[in-house]
Amino acid sequence: MQVKRIFLASSEELKEDRRAFELMLGRINQQWRQKDIVFDLVVWENFIDAMSPKGLQSEYNKTIHECDIFVMLFFTKVGRYTLAEFETAHAEMLAGHRCQRIYTYFKNDFILTASIDDNIKSMLEFKQRLLTLNHHYVTQYRNTEDLQWQFSRQLEMLYGGDEASFDIAENTPQGKIDEVALVLGYRQLHAGSALKEADVERLHSAIQRAGSQVRNAIFNLAYEVRRGNWATDKHLMERTIPVFEALVRADPKWHAAHGQLGYALKDKMFPDWQGAKTCLDRAVELRGERSDEGLYYQFNRALCAIHLDPGYPQTPADAPTRNSILNILKQARRELEDDWEHLVQDPESDDIRIWLQLNGSPRLR
Repeated sequence: MQVKRIFLASSEELKEDRRAFELMLGRINQQWRQKDIVFDLVVWENFIDAMSPKGLQSEYNKTIHECDIFVMLFFTKVGRYTLAEFETAHAEMLAGHRCQRIYTYFKNDFILTASIDDNIKSMLEFKQRLLTLNHHYVTQYRNTEDLQWQFSRQLEMLYGGDEASFDIAENTPQGKIDEVALVLGYRQLHAGSALKEADVERLHSAIQRAGSQVRNAIFNLAYEVRRGNWATDKHLMERTIPVFEALVRADPKWHAAHGQLGYALKDKMFPDWQGAKTCLDRAVELRGERSDEGLYYQFNRALCAIHLDPGYPQTPADAPTRNSILNILKQARRELEDDWEHLVQDPESDDIRIWLQLNGSPRLR
């Protein structure tokens, strides 16, 4: 039996919401035991109200370290202990420890103005703090039923279902197809391990027949994972590749899908320069003159072309290769305008600077 530990943090004002959350997990556990999964909920009321040698907060932090999921509820205030617990969970996630899922739920409800006091500043400051974390988002809930539904869907995406439930037939309803596409896409990007090969094929099949809104949602999920991890977590970033491949297969004329796939192939632990350039070439072709879309296509095409130059980095390029790369660089320079000078000085642009010097430092205007 797999045990998934969930730490639930919130202030005293949301006691009833915590209780509803606990009841929901009790019902889910009854249903999921047949799947050999049980959820163990930890809430602060469960701790013995006594001092440990290092203080009760240290006991909370130790427990967070042992959890798989951290959930935080907040409404009109965020207490200092709840904030400390969130920061502990966030640090655990960044360090790659067991706690790799953080969910923050903001209760969007009416409030009597007479009940507002200085504590509301803590809520506003916390929301501002979340804005600085570009890989984290707040989910709003209206009532306990809404909270229960939203979080149960997250658990379903992470752990639910069996392989047979993801099979799609000719008569599968559109709603089921969309659900399979979302669940498999979410698991590929956010679950503990990437999909098995068979489920990747199911993902491709589901995305092929999914509605445009579902495809856009999956694209946005993959985009955020790629953008947030391309430099810091290559293995996680690479999990976006099957998703973008499925989106390209589903809509061969969607330039953004080609572009994102190109970026992901370029930024792999072991880059696929040819595959990346092919995708970016196609993205530029499909995009046409709308250079404000895919602003960095040309820049990354140039990086790929440089790495495909047989002479680089030892000798200058032959004439056809030199002219081809210069043409791409000139287009990148023109599209990026004033950003070009700043970007070309970035350490990520070392290959461009070296190639230009190796090839006589030609002007790009």
